[in-house]
Amino acid sequence: MTCCRSHTYLAPSPIALALVALLVCGCESVVDFPLQSRKACKAAGQDLFVYDVNGDGHPDYWQGADAAGRIVELRFDENGDVAPDKTVRLDAAGSDVPHLVIALDGVPFDLVRESYQRGRFRLFYPPAQLISCFPSMTDLAFSLVFDSERCLGCEALYFDRASNKLSDGNAVYLSGTNAKWASNLAYRCSFWWDANAYLNPQAVFEHELRGLSRAFRRIEHGQAFGYTVGTAGLGTRGGRDAIIKYLETVDRLCEQIVHRRKGQVRLTLLADHGHNLARSERISLKRHLREAGFNPTKRLDDPKDVVVVEYGLVTYAALSTNDPPAVAEAVLTHPGVELVAYSQGGQIVVRDGEGLARVAERDGRYRYQIESGDPLQLAPVLENLAAQACVSPDGWVDDRVLFDATVTHMYPDPLHRLWLAFNGLVRQTPDVLVCLRDGYAHGSKTFDFFIGGAASTHGSLNRASSTTFAMTMLGELPAALRPEQVLPALDRLQSAIADAKVATRP
Repeated sequence: MTCCRSHTYLAPSPIALALVALLVCGCESVVDFPLQSRKACKAAGQDLFVYDVNGDGHPDYWQGADAAGRIVELRFDENGDVAPDKTVRLDAAGSDVPHLVIALDGVPFDLVRESYQRGRFRLFYPPAQLISCFPSMTDLAFSLVFDSERCLGCEALYFDRASNKLSDGNAVYLSGTNAKWASNLAYRCSFWWDANAYLNPQAVFEHELRGLSRAFRRIEHGQAFGYTVGTAGLGTRGGRDAIIKYLETVDRLCEQIVHRRKGQVRLTLLADHGHNLARSERISLKRHLREAGFNPTKRLDDPKDVVVVEYGLVTYAALSTNDPPAVAEAVLTHPGVELVAYSQGGQIVVRDGEGLARVAERDGRYRYQIESGDPLQLAPVLENLAAQACVSPDGWVDDRVLFDATVTHMYPDPLHRLWLAFNGLVRQTPDVLVCLRDGYAHGSKTFDFFIGGAASTHGSLNRASSTTFAMTMLGELPAALRPEQVLPALDRLQSAIADAKVATRP
C-alpha cells in the first residue's frame, strides 16, 4: 500500500493553501448518513433503531442492539416495501471481509468514552485506553503502532549532533522523512495539506473524508489503513466542542461505510495521542534561558550554548546542551514547567521544582529511586505494589505490573515512556526533555500567531496528553494498550474470527 504524499520540498504559499481550502469548503459533505435514527423501539426483546437512509420519508434500515447496546444485527429493505427483507449478523461475518482502520490525530480518551456512553460508536466494542509514547507526538506514536523505521527527531525540526545543526524542519516534514510509518497507509492526504490543517481544519477534514472514502471503496479484501490530520487542527483550534463534533462525523462515516457494504466489512478506529482541552499561553524557553545566563543558539560550540527546538505548539520541549543538569535546573524555575528529564550515568533523571528521582531499567523491569520529593508522584503506587509483593527488595518492578498500576495515573506508564524517550525512540535524542503544565505551550511564535493560540494541545507526559483510544468491530480489546500492542491485538482478534469460522464449518 502506498501513501498519497508529495515528494517535493517546495512548500505552497499560505495564500494558495487558503484558496484551495475555500474551494473545498464549498463542496457538499461526503458524510450523508443520518445524524440519528428516526426512532428506537423494541422488537422480540431487542432494541431496534430505525433509519431512513435514502431520505424518502420511509424506514429502510434497521439496527438491532444486544443487551450492552452494541449493534449486532442489520436489516435492510432491498425491494422498497418499507419492511426488512435482508438480515446480517455482524458477528457472523467471516474473516475474509475487508478490515478498514482509520487513524485519527489527537483524540482524548475521555471524550471518546463519553461519546460511547451517549450511544455513539455502537458498531464497535467499547473503547480501550491507548497510552501514547513520550513525547506524545504523532510521528513517534504511529512509528510504534506500525513498527516502522525510527523517527529522525521528536518533530521534523530537530538538532543533529553529528552535523551540529538544526534540520530544515519544513523540508523534512514535506518530504515525509520523519514519518516513515505513513508508507503503511492506503490513504494519507498530501503533506502539503498539513499546514492548512491548522489554518482551515474543517476544509482539510472534509478533503480527507473524501479521500478515505475513495480509497476504502477500492478495498475488497485484507486490511487497509487511512489517516486524517484534520482532526488535529480541529482539536487545536476548537478544543472540546470541535472534538465532540468531529467524533460525531467519524461515527456517521463508519455507519455509512457499514451500511453501504451491507455489513460485509470490519472497522477499527484509533488515535496517536490525547489532547489537554486547555487554552494555552505560549512561553519562550529561549528568553528564560538567556536570562539565566545561557546562550540559546543553533549549534553547540560553547559550554553555555543551548539549542531550543521551536516547532508547532505543544506541551513539551526538546533541548540540546553539553550540560543537561544545569540547563534542567534553569528551566525548572519557569512557572510553566512541570517536569524535566535527562539521561545521566545510564539512568534517567527526572525532576520537578521540589524533588529528584532516578529511573533505571533492567531485563524488562524498572526501578524508581527517590532522592528528594516525588516528581512522578509514584510513591503511593509503589507502596501499594510492595504490599502485594510486586516490588523486589532492591526496588525493581515488572514492566507489565507497573503499566497496569499506572494506566489511570496522572502520568500513565511513566517509567517505560521516559526510558524509551532517551533510549531508541528517535535517532537524534534530545539532551533534556521538558514537560509543561497544562495552560502553557512551547513552539513557534509564528504558528501561535496564525492560529490565534491553541484551544487544546498535547506533548506532555501527563494523562490528558498521553491517553487516547482504540476500538474495533473485531472484538473486545484489552482495557489498556501501548501503541506497539495495537496491531498484534487486532491480529489476534482476526485469528479468533478465522478459527471460529473453521470450527463452525459442517
